[in-house]
Amino acid sequence: MTRIVLLLLMISLATATGRTEIYIWTDGTGIKHFSNVESPPSKTPPRIVKETRSPPKPKPVIPTGQLYKVLTVYDGDSIKVRGSNLTLMVRLVGIDAPETGHGKTPGQPFSQESTRLLKKLVSGKKVILKSYGTGAYNRQLAEVFTQDGNVNLELLKAGLAEVYQGQIAKGIDLDRYRQAEAAAKRSYKGIWSLGYRYQSPRAWRKQHPRK
Repeated sequence: MTRIVLLLLMISLATATGRTEIYIWTDGTGIKHFSNVESPPSKTPPRIVKETRSPPKPKPVIPTGQLYKVLTVYDGDSIKVRGSNLTLMVRLVGIDAPETGHGKTPGQPFSQESTRLLKKLVSGKKVILKSYGTGAYNRQLAEVFTQDGNVNLELLKAGLAEVYQGQIAKGIDLDRYRQAEAAAKRSYKGIWSLGYRYQSPRAWRKQHPRK
């Protein structure tokens, strides 16, 4: 027990002094030694224990551009924003959130949770749009960024949206989106907790068209 405590202490001291290697050797009398400096010369080279550290979390890559204030969050993938002299309806590109319903048609499971998360991520904040053209209803198809990163991606990570299954906007790279969706599926987050009962928003819209 004493040796374990001593080893932990040496690792702590090594970290504090900027060294991340602990040398362990046994002398001629059988006594084990620990040091964060090289041991005295001996016939048996010291065994080295290296402290492992988690790599630093990469900082989000945020594009530059005009700042927009978020005015309204309609559902998990639609918002309205206003810039200095421009108001836009925006569809979050590359993702599809559960439908909230219309008229007497109830929404999909997790549609309210998806909407609440989007509100939490963007309400009252300034955002940057990376646009990929115009989609249905004359909405801007865009990746939405706050100072914390890609909002579209966060919805996928939380299991509150899927990767869009329709025609992909030209120029967008969906590799990270698919990876985030796969990770959420493995963890049974949000919509993926429904299992075989889950229905894609795209399929839901075909069954419940707006009249």
